[in-house]
Amino acid sequence: MKRLSISLIALLAAAPAFAQGTDTELDEIVVTANRTEVDAKRTGVSVAVVDEAQLRKAGDETLASVLNRLPGVTVTAQGPVGTNTTLRIRGADKRYIAVFIDGIRVTDPTQTETSYDFGSLLAVDVARIEVLRGSQSALWGGSAVGGVINITTHDRLEADGRKQDVLAEYGTDNTVILSYGLTQRQGRLETAFSATRYQTDGFSVAAAGTEPDPSEANRLSFSARYAMTDSLVIGGALFSQETRSEFDGFPAPAFTLADVENSQLKREYGARVFAEYAAGNTDHVFDISYFRVTRDIVDLDEGNSFFAGDRLSLGWNATTELGNGTSFVYGLDAMEEGADYNRLPGGTRDTTTAGAFAQVLWSPTDDVDLSATLRFDDHSVFGGFTTGRLAASWQAGPDTTLRAAIGTGYRAPSIDELYGNYGFFVGNPNLTPEESTSYEIGVDQSFANGGTVSATLFRLETDNLVTYDSTPAPDTLVNLAGTSVRQGVELGLDLPLSASLTLSGAYTYTEAKRPNGLPLPRVPDNQLSLSLDNDFGNGWTGSFGLTHASGAFDGGTELDGYTVYRAQVAYDLGEDREVYLRVENLTDENYQVATGYATPRRSVHAGIRASF
Repeated sequence: MKRLSISLIALLAAAPAFAQGTDTELDEIVVTANRTEVDAKRTGVSVAVVDEAQLRKAGDETLASVLNRLPGVTVTAQGPVGTNTTLRIRGADKRYIAVFIDGIRVTDPTQTETSYDFGSLLAVDVARIEVLRGSQSALWGGSAVGGVINITTHDRLEADGRKQDVLAEYGTDNTVILSYGLTQRQGRLETAFSATRYQTDGFSVAAAGTEPDPSEANRLSFSARYAMTDSLVIGGALFSQETRSEFDGFPAPAFTLADVENSQLKREYGARVFAEYAAGNTDHVFDISYFRVTRDIVDLDEGNSFFAGDRLSLGWNATTELGNGTSFVYGLDAMEEGADYNRLPGGTRDTTTAGAFAQVLWSPTDDVDLSATLRFDDHSVFGGFTTGRLAASWQAGPDTTLRAAIGTGYRAPSIDELYGNYGFFVGNPNLTPEESTSYEIGVDQSFANGGTVSATLFRLETDNLVTYDSTPAPDTLVNLAGTSVRQGVELGLDLPLSASLTLSGAYTYTEAKRPNGLPLPRVPDNQLSLSLDNDFGNGWTGSFGLTHASGAFDGGTELDGYTVYRAQVAYDLGEDREVYLRVENLTDENYQVATGYATPRRSVHAGIRASF
């Protein structure tokens, strides 16, 4: 089914109490939207927030499945946990999304398109997510064309003390999750540590395959803050993750996806140190971060390979309160990205980018908030780029917010897109950067019963789209002449049906077209997510939800639409302990989100979590 019925779309659009609770929390403070703390309703842009309580209630295994239920976000997983997983915001895939974990930019500079693979990041490793939608290059530099995802792994304690969190889960395919977290605060010092172990026998990556593809992951993270004085705070964050996974290939002579014992060992390391300094009416943040990723691949079809990439980033960000409802946010940053693998001429390549930005936040009245941002970046290969963003928010009533934004962005081709040489595919050093313009207008409405509704119209125009060209031999990449367009509408809901029952959800319609009118691949026209959460009393809680998608094309063929159901029941043992049972894909739906790749069938998971 290509489109949902008109009646369903009309129902979601007209229901006055429908809203996505995480879409724009009216009392939520966000940082990503303006690079300084701002009430979400005053940013003028679309920003979603998912906190630790919401993550715990959802009970999802991976962070990708949590994000997949937000307005404007879709996920394409090519197999079980550990395999390639692409996230899209408003139809813009992962090459257009800047991803930060604890302030460390974690996109992989060795991928053909510099991007972050969400395939192995578990939800249990995360305390908070901010998802900023639309072109954000003016604040966050190149590649933030589709949006920005800012992930925090540890929550801070509000008072001195210690908190420990433990989770143990077992499920279908011998899937095991073990997690431990420790957060402490004593006087001026705050520290947090977490360790997570994941393993599964998995299922075949190839839909036509029969041999399971297992995976395992181990993650450690640590963060600390120390208030040296009332005006100076120093701190840092560290993480390490090792992921082993198997994947299938395209063996000769058929060259179709089938069982092959290929494998990948990926190691990721990140570190950041920072200093926050308050001087008069100005708050400064200085930081330096480093990210390294290696991928050791055993591929029986194409031969073994080893990829290594790193990124060194330096930044200074300042916020000056000028009075009369005016703030000035500004900063400098620099980034060096390097790649080291034998598919590059000489084996190594690197690029550097240096940028400066300035933003004015102005509230001419208590009900109106305006922002204007301008940024200049200098890229070592492509030279200078100027980007900007304008945003406005109007509190039209005590419970109504109208907002609008326009922004420009760019994405510089990656090292691999320019120089990679795989024999059957070679990069193109003559590529030019993609340039974009993003528009949106939206409304957020809250009601006395706690219900909220949000709706956003969006449009993203991209020129010089980098795309594959198989006309010559070998395959290469070219800039596509004309403008590619991604446009649509996002709707959200959070509706209390009674004192114990809540209905929440999101619907996104996306039209994603190349300049010639053909659809961009793997972008569903329709995506709907609904969830019913109920407190049954006597310690029992439960939830039932569904995700529906339809209208996606892959390889020129429309994929079948699908609906997947999930359910969870939990029992509170007291003293912040609970046991739970979760069933994914209740009806055992057999579906595909990428041609030839399998998706999870019905699975059952049971676990216990405790905090003390």
